Amino acid sequence: MDYFRTHTEINLEAIRRNAETIKVSTGKQLIAVVKANAYGHGVVPVTKALQGIADMFAVATIEEGVALRQAGICDPILVLFSSLPEQAAHIVAQGLTPTISNWEFADKLNEAVSKIVSVHVNINTGMNRYGVHWTEAAQFLNRLKTLDRLVVKGLFTHLATADEADKSYVSVQLKRFASVLEEIPNSGSLVHAANSAATLTVPEAYFDAVRPGLSLYGVYPTAERLITLAPALTWKARIGWIGSLSESEGVSYGLTYKAPRQTRVAMVQVGYGDGYPRTLSNVGEVLMGGARRPIIGRVCMDVSVVRLESTDNVSIGDEVVLIGKQGKAEITVDELAHRAGTISYEILTQIGTRVPRIFKH
Repeated sequence: MDYFRTHTEINLEAIRRNAETIKVSTGKQLIAVVKANAYGHGVVPVTKALQGIADMFAVATIEEGVALRQAGICDPILVLFSSLPEQAAHIVAQGLTPTISNWEFADKLNEAVSKIVSVHVNINTGMNRYGVHWTEAAQFLNRLKTLDRLVVKGLFTHLATADEADKSYVSVQLKRFASVLEEIPNSGSLVHAANSAATLTVPEAYFDAVRPGLSLYGVYPTAERLITLAPALTWKARIGWIGSLSESEGVSYGLTYKAPRQTRVAMVQVGYGDGYPRTLSNVGEVLMGGARRPIIGRVCMDVSVVRLESTDNVSIGDEVVLIGKQGKAEITVDELAHRAGTISYEILTQIGTRVPRIFKH
């Protein structure tokens, strides 16, 4: 189809440039985080676009890693979260690099394989959602040496507040991580800690490799702009109907918006079934003809309604921009997230599977 009611356009060259910029700026190896369908951008095309730049890819689940293997991706793939003991053999069979964060999985993994397996170990320095606690890490790593089929090739931690202006807790976590590294002999493991926010703002978190996710896609996780990035995603929809409301007449479910006067409206072919947040009801804006126009009434599953100005010259089928530029106007994913009361990560990863991705070079 050449026509879509709503679709996204993904600039793969922008993603490549962002990755190259980050790698050159940090001077470190690049672990490209492509979990959650590459943050909504399309994991297979994005991963293929980053081959030759990224030294390793990182996913959240075994299933995400398997999808890349089935697409012919042979690069190293790290599964960031420790898998269940029952999944031990499967993760190795797919040639994925497991993360160890508990003894149960490590022991089961050692039993399930007949060859040497490279693993990374997650050190919990204060994120406190998983990982080997930093005060027990040296003892845990020494105990791992008793498992003869596992070789620790990576050590990492995750920073809880790197996206905040106050970096004091980042310093606490890095000191804890450094104390672990001092307790163990240098075994050649790849050490990494810097997520997108730390990659852009905390050079002391670089170690051997940086591990950016959101910033690869041209979205800043912090207000700081030390590296220039280009947004890769534009989200568009189409006008599907044009009508008018009489004074005091309502629109959409619940009639939460009442027209103050005779008002022209347009139905836009996008809704929360596509991942466009319902919380944008009566607060969101879109771009039409290079100008901002407000969402009125409740966002529906499949459509939303926009208030037009009397001077707007629009037609059914005209393009509407939800995220991106149109003329001189722009709506960023950060703005959309702010209006929706959420974060850019959620906006991007919630763009639905029925929204086609069109990849551009």
